[in-house]
Amino acid sequence: MEKIKGRHTELVSVYIPAGYNLYEMINQLIQEKSTAENIKSKSTRKNVISALEKIIQYLRLFKQTPPNGLAVFAGNVSEFEGKEDIRLWAIEPPEKLETKIYWCDQVFVLDPLKEMVKEKDVYGLIVLDAREATIGLLKGKKIIVKKRLDSTVPSKTVKGGMCLHRSTLITLSNGQKIPINKIKKGDEVLCFDFTENKIKTGIVKEIYKRKVEKAKKIFYERNSLIVSEDHLLFVKENEIKEKPVREIKRQEVVFVLDNEVKEVQIKNLSEVSVEASIFFYDLEVYPFGNYFANDLLVHNSQGRYDRLREDAINEFLTKVGEVASNIFLEENVLGVLIGGPGPVKERLAKEDYLNYQIKKKILGIKDIGYADEYGLEELVKRSEDLLQQAEIFREKNLLNKFFVTLRDKGNAVVGLDNVIKALEMGAVEEIIIVENFDYVRKYLICENGHTKTVISKRDEKIFCDVCGKEMKVEKEEEIYDEIIDKAESIGIKVNIVSDETEEGKGLKSMGGIGAFLRFKID
Repeated sequence: MEKIKGRHTELVSVYIPAGYNLYEMINQLIQEKSTAENIKSKSTRKNVISALEKIIQYLRLFKQTPPNGLAVFAGNVSEFEGKEDIRLWAIEPPEKLETKIYWCDQVFVLDPLKEMVKEKDVYGLIVLDAREATIGLLKGKKIIVKKRLDSTVPSKTVKGGMCLHRSTLITLSNGQKIPINKIKKGDEVLCFDFTENKIKTGIVKEIYKRKVEKAKKIFYERNSLIVSEDHLLFVKENEIKEKPVREIKRQEVVFVLDNEVKEVQIKNLSEVSVEASIFFYDLEVYPFGNYFANDLLVHNSQGRYDRLREDAINEFLTKVGEVASNIFLEENVLGVLIGGPGPVKERLAKEDYLNYQIKKKILGIKDIGYADEYGLEELVKRSEDLLQQAEIFREKNLLNKFFVTLRDKGNAVVGLDNVIKALEMGAVEEIIIVENFDYVRKYLICENGHTKTVISKRDEKIFCDVCGKEMKVEKEEEIYDEIIDKAESIGIKVNIVSDETEEGKGLKSMGGIGAFLRFKID
């Protein structure tokens, strides 16, 4: 169909997408037929109307659009001016059509179909952050979303914080009390060991500060504490529990320091307004995970929160790695691209979340702004350099395999004559040909009128067999497409490789074409 050329814009191409209303398409073509009545050229007008009539009649044979859509082509293919030979071709594509097309031209519109039937390299795509992940495939130029996953990882910065007002007094191991905003890493503070029911000393490992939106003031025996709603206190019910301040009620039993640890009741709670400029603080204390704030025993919630967050991230990455590995192993991807806006993507790539076979196929990691389907598109755009390198790597491996087979096993041939001979014998399994293949078919004549036809390099001089004179090229034909068409027509895979790599240059120096064989030939 690609070889058919119309004399004017009289070849009609119609693409009907999967799921599209067939009757709407028929009505559109009827309208286009009316519009075609205005074409000035009588022959073009007649040919376009005849092609549209043939397509409309054909479409009326269907009750609905086929599952993958439909591509229909019609036009005058007569080789003689003024003679009508309207032919129609209809194709149910191997993949779902997504584009609706009506087009008149001197050639048929075939690119959407050619893209489908062209062998596609498949790459795995993962975009993620701590909140979500999207797993997809790149097939040819098409991005396919395979799976979306949401995480249960809590936000790194929690509104409201898990913190205490800056004026809160912390009890040091020597009994001194200093404001929490004066505490330093390495300070020793009093803690409580619930396993031994003893007051002990802990070390401040980390200090956190942040602003909060809401806080409460808790009143208890002879003291009070201003604290964010998310901070955890130790309370005694049937057993000792950790409970966020937002859930604390009057008369709940808590623990205070009064020479020893005593159980007291919450007297009252009230909301307090927090100035935007004031920071709240929290401590991470090792090894007991608690400390006394205004004599009230509180949990070092930030450390606990970070551990919970770390556990959730690990669980999420394990799930992403498992799902992605299963998809990519099934699709036998050539390579994997990973992207995202934060550091989580590096963890997925470097640690053991992905199957080892998939992990070794990682081509690169890219910083991108999204972790959804838009992120997949951005990842592909930003990875053009990696994909190009991967294609070159694939070609290098293929050519190295070819050279080894040619040298050691004999199940390969090189050079145009040998490949053509193997094709004619039905011995070819797979062809490799360089992009800038240099051979053409030449129709030659010498100054004495002698003629001959040869296949040779484009710039090669040919001399007459009779008189020895240099021959002039009367006509020249490309044989590149001819070889590919012949191979593909009998189901032989054709690999087109660059002649700019070292391996590609090597093949070009040997004639620019070679083939793996099904069996050895003489």
